[in-house]
Amino acid sequence: MKTFASALKPSLALSAAVIGLLAGAALANAAEVVPALHDALPEAYRANGIKIAAFNDWPPDEFMENGELKGWSIDMAKAMSERLGVPFHFTGTSFDAIIPGLVAKRFDVGFSSFGVTPERLDSLDFVPQRMEGTAYAFPSSKSYEIDSEDDLCGHSVAVMTGAWDYQYLLKVSKATCTDAGKPAIDLQQFTSQNAAELAVSSGRVEMVGAGSAKLMYLAKQTGKFKVSTLISNPVQNGIGLRSGDPLGPVLRDTLQAMIDDGSYKEILDKWGVGGGGLLTKAVLVTKADPDPK
Repeated sequence: MKTFASALKPSLALSAAVIGLLAGAALANAAEVVPALHDALPEAYRANGIKIAAFNDWPPDEFMENGELKGWSIDMAKAMSERLGVPFHFTGTSFDAIIPGLVAKRFDVGFSSFGVTPERLDSLDFVPQRMEGTAYAFPSSKSYEIDSEDDLCGHSVAVMTGAWDYQYLLKVSKATCTDAGKPAIDLQQFTSQNAAELAVSSGRVEMVGAGSAKLMYLAKQTGKFKVSTLISNPVQNGIGLRSGDPLGPVLRDTLQAMIDDGSYKEILDKWGVGGGGLLTKAVLVTKADPDPK
């Protein structure tokens, strides 16, 4: 008589075959390890992999959905891991925890859409992934005309705690607004991007200031926001790691390999952000060399 276990064997065999085919397909789609990049890694990273802190609330760059990290920057990180031939160990976390975590060596690299600023160069090096600037989004029912930074004077603007937009807009508020006898920009900080956007959609704050790609994605996904024509202070935006870590040049060279083989633009196009701000040359930005060519 056929037992339950014996009846199950063909199904198990079929499942194993299917799993094998899927695994084979995944491997076929994965990029090959680049030996020169792998060999350039410091021994500790070759042995243990790389600990990645990823911002969990910044679509389409990095965000958490159904318990999984997603976004163009996450896809880029995975593609870099494939070429380096070492695992990236991802932790999704809030933005304000990432720089202290890098400094304290809880993380090795932050994929967090960091704007490269002089203040951050005191403790971090950066491998930019694209150019980005601050835009301003407000409810579609409003008719604000934000065509220049003068137009921000007297308005309330929500920004995320720790974001470079806050420091920049503080300077704009003084130089463009109060020094010229105009009302200051009312800057209000929130601990998450969702909270900043909710403050605007609920009418507590007039507009939210954040990366232009992020706000264009918000407007497209929700249909409830308009985005300003103004894009302030475009800066390099990308990957952060501890100052002087020898991993920096390896990540730079890995990104260059992706620019050269076209996968860099493919990833950005997939997420709808490949239309502008793209790089043609990967660089490592440090305090000693803040404007590499």
